[in-house]
Amino acid sequence: MTLTTRIIQGLGIACLCIPFSLQADSWSCRHGDDVREIHIERDGDAPVPCQVIYKKLTEGEADQTLWNAENDPNYCEDKARGFIEKQTGWGWTCVETIADKPSDAESMQQ
Repeated sequence: MTLTTRIIQGLGIACLCIPFSLQADSWSCRHGDDVREIHIERDGDAPVPCQVIYKKLTEGEADQTLWNAENDPNYCEDKARGFIEKQTGWGWTCVETIADKPSDAESMQQ
């Protein structure tokens, strides 16, 4: 087995070990000086219920709830990712962001 094959296998296994909670639930999009964010908000660590929130940070508009789900664990992520594709098609540059969550120890101290 070559070194390259071992590296690729190691990276593949490492990706599988990343917990679901570390996957992006938010994206930041830029177009010129404008910044917009798309967030999936959930109650705790469960995939549902969820909401897809759209924020036009530099445009002075109120946040919008675009979609929500009570039962389908994939609905919010599918809708958010589809919306990101539309934003990109409209000329926006979007990147995934991972919100900082307090560790269990920090949560207990608060």
